[in-house]
Amino acid sequence: MLEGIKQWIITILIGAFIVNVVNMILPSSKIKPYINLVLNFIFVFIVLTPIINIFSSNIRLEDTILKSMAKYNKEYVDSMNSLANETGKDSLSKGYEDGLKEVLKLKLDEYGYELEDVDINGSDIENIKVKEKSSNKSGKEDIQSKEKEKIKQAFNESDESQKGIDEDKLKEDLIEILDVSIETIEID
Repeated sequence: MLEGIKQWIITILIGAFIVNVVNMILPSSKIKPYINLVLNFIFVFIVLTPIINIFSSNIRLEDTILKSMAKYNKEYVDSMNSLANETGKDSLSKGYEDGLKEVLKLKLDEYGYELEDVDINGSDIENIKVKEKSSNKSGKEDIQSKEKEKIKQAFNESDESQKGIDEDKLKEDLIEILDVSIETIEID
């Protein structure tokens, strides 16, 4: 970590040196402001690249936010449950469950699934049941979907293989966001 910061600072200093040298060498002309603008964009990119890499390490920004929300909800409920146990009041697991369902709904909507059931023990997720969204669409959309199915059949595309890929990707995302094992996720 410290070595990475040291390398980043060295890169910034080298970039600043190169920008200044090019700026001094360029003769005064109509194109000089444009070259300075490009050099400044490159320098800003050099400065911001390590910061962006910290936030985007093999996980999309939306998934990072959802993971943070789930983690925050879990910590909040754990602290409130310990407070409730100390004061003798009822558990606040309902609030955690509602927050978790909202996080799951956001992620499942991306894949065309909906939450069927969640089994929670304290702040631990024991089981998640997911199902495909039921289609309550008009006749026009049904006709369009039938035409799409015919086109897929004509090109020998397999819906089942695509569905399996989507399910695997969904499971991977849920494991990453909720920090659960693959056995806890059931997709119908």
